[in-house]
Amino acid sequence: MDDHLKPEEKETVEYTMGFGAANLIAVLMIFPIAVTILLPFILIWDYETFETGKDLFMDYFLLYLLGGAIVHELLHGLTWGIFASNGLKSIKFGVKWKFLTPYCHCKEPLKVKHYKLGGAMPLIVMGIIPSIIGLIIGHGGILSFGMFFILAAGGDIIALFMLRNLNNNRYVSDHPEKMGFIIEID
Repeated sequence: MDDHLKPEEKETVEYTMGFGAANLIAVLMIFPIAVTILLPFILIWDYETFETGKDLFMDYFLLYLLGGAIVHELLHGLTWGIFASNGLKSIKFGVKWKFLTPYCHCKEPLKVKHYKLGGAMPLIVMGIIPSIIGLIIGHGGILSFGMFFILAAGGDIIALFMLRNLNNNRYVSDHPEKMGFIIEID
């Protein structure tokens, strides 16, 4: 590749997926999540303990859904903003209304390792950690919260999977319109 090309003239590769396909895959993740998180909970505690907590979670579901969507996207934005040269000025939030999917977009390239960290933050903070806490203390409501937000991070899990073989020090740009990212070819 000619090093004298302007950045906008460099060849790029898009790693993207439609929001509809991403949402479908996220729904299909219910089965492996149930096996890896719910089954151990039921074996350690029992189904009634899960059911009681799940009912409590469902009592506040709308609050968790709306508040959680905001916190989820804020976790992306705050993490990416730490590594973006223009900080939070490079972060844009919105909603893809056709799919009822909120999003956070970083308007500047980030190193793959920083992009991964920002992509994984809601999964870790809102999904994995509460699921582990719920499993350890035997609280079906906390477990339900964690499982729900693991599912809500389905698109993030897909993006992390697409990033898995890329060099962590390479720069990646968040795709401005689709779920995914763009890599410049060397």
